[in-house]
Amino acid sequence: SYTYRITEGVAKYVDLGDLHERHYTSLGHCVNVTDDPSYCPRSPTYKLCVYPCQELFKSYQTNNPKVAAIGAVSTILFTSLLFFLYDFLIRRDVSSKKNLLHAKRQFMRFVSHEVRTPLSAVCMGLNVMQTEIASSLGYMSTDQLEAIREEEETIQEKKTDGDNNDDRDSPEQNQLEWYSMAKEVLSNTQNAVNILNDLLNYDKIESGKLTLELTTVPIWALIQQTAKEFKLAAERKHITLNVQWKENTNNNTDEEFGFDHKQRYLVGDAVRITQVLRNLISNALKFTPEHGNVRIHAQWISKDDDLKNAATKCNRNSSIKKEMADDTFVLKNGKVETYQRGGSLVLWVHDTGAGMTKEQLSKLFRAGMQFNVNELQNGKGSGLGLYIAKGIVEQHNGTLQAESKGLGMGTSFRMQLPLHLVLHNTYSSCTDSSRTDFSDGDTYDNEDNSNDGQEINSKRKLLPSPPQQQKPLRILAVDDSPSVRKLLCRLLEKRGYLCEQAQDGKEALEKIVENILESTFDNKNNHPSCGYDAILLDFEMPTMNGPDACRAMRALPDAMEDVLIIGITGNLLPQDVQHFLNNGANAVLGKPVDMQELYALLSTIRTKCKEQN
Repeated sequence: SYTYRITEGVAKYVDLGDLHERHYTSLGHCVNVTDDPSYCPRSPTYKLCVYPCQELFKSYQTNNPKVAAIGAVSTILFTSLLFFLYDFLIRRDVSSKKNLLHAKRQFMRFVSHEVRTPLSAVCMGLNVMQTEIASSLGYMSTDQLEAIREEEETIQEKKTDGDNNDDRDSPEQNQLEWYSMAKEVLSNTQNAVNILNDLLNYDKIESGKLTLELTTVPIWALIQQTAKEFKLAAERKHITLNVQWKENTNNNTDEEFGFDHKQRYLVGDAVRITQVLRNLISNALKFTPEHGNVRIHAQWISKDDDLKNAATKCNRNSSIKKEMADDTFVLKNGKVETYQRGGSLVLWVHDTGAGMTKEQLSKLFRAGMQFNVNELQNGKGSGLGLYIAKGIVEQHNGTLQAESKGLGMGTSFRMQLPLHLVLHNTYSSCTDSSRTDFSDGDTYDNEDNSNDGQEINSKRKLLPSPPQQQKPLRILAVDDSPSVRKLLCRLLEKRGYLCEQAQDGKEALEKIVENILESTFDNKNNHPSCGYDAILLDFEMPTMNGPDACRAMRALPDAMEDVLIIGITGNLLPQDVQHFLNNGANAVLGKPVDMQELYALLSTIRTKCKEQN
């Protein structure tokens, strides 16, 4: 055997014997070179064997797989690290936002409750004072006193100075002055409540949770009714407040649509739209100097006008067809109704006030935006009114815009809302004919009243007493504030209700259980009674809060199923109100409570009893 080493194609002799590297034996290849038949049988045989060596393998070795593997693992680890870092940052951001939202809600809840509760006592105390003064002067209610005083003041303004024999030192006049002062204090207290309401509405709009309670609203009557609320405010500043109704300007007639345009309704939230109207009118009066003018005019435009205006004034072509089609609504009463579009309402509110620059107009509808606060508003206001108004209008698929020719040139606000053809109205507050009968122009500072005062004097005294109920309703007022309980019961008792008090939910529950036990033994029909027709519950109370007490009351036997439970609370965040309702409350009113709204809810008890009888 001979061993050769082949290097770069050249075979070099090494030595005798088989000297290949033994660990490469399995990789060797051998071939007989003398198998050819041409060789004679006695010829020697030769076998050629080839084996690889270490140098051969070294020439093919590389670190690329290791580098690639390390690179791949490093890339995966780095990507995973980035992912976990991103996830950590996102979770921390979401957590901080949740904590911030929770802190904001806790702050809003605390401020709302701690401010509304004392304000509630103030407002009810002033209401009690006004009610007592009206009663001592022989009036049935403060509303009647206001109405007759308004007529008296109108007549007094028409008298000459020489004919003015008003005795300002009379006891009656002194009582009226106290009444006026109480009214002024109540008005300023209501301003504080309005700022709290603005904060709550701002939070709802920002979070997209502002819900609308839809009804079919006679918008034309609502405009006039709201404008009349500002008659006295305009007269105090000697401002001419004028309401005009402008007819449709195109050739389409109302008969083509089968309806009078004043019978077309807004399908929306009457309370929210009234809030917008009040904001626009109050702003106009606020920024208009004495002896100025505020003009409100409303116009109906048909579908054709609506389509043209939408196509020429804004790039909303994608939504025009949707707006022109029939619309389906879920009304407040739970019914699903489809109404045909009936054109649009365009409302203008013009004033001769301070006016605005183009820069101010561009910022007008931002949250918290105010201009010349100390000079124009005496430092008052929250700057949220127009922001909230715009959000409400847009939720009604409408638009709210502002125009001004410059400082000192006044401002005009334009609101457009879609109207629908409605056969049956579901909004009862404006269905009275006295409210819907309006003329083409009402000027509230130049009304002609030729009454000589005799008719007014006949109204002032010997007023008929309210009809006596056969059985007064029994009400349990539950609140941890003694002053709130006392004043609330005083106002209710003036209306003929029988009231009892409890300082927290536990005491109220004990009273109810005691009454149920007594009625169970006394009632021959074994039908237990809790002894109350309605229960007024505060939210935040020691020992047992309002929702927990409400849930416990509803868990009692049949005695509580027909009892009206009304939450009266300063916690008006949506989740707090819904929590109260979910625990069995029939309704939730905010503090300071609107007594007229409370009276309306209590009147449903009597109505229900009549229907059952």
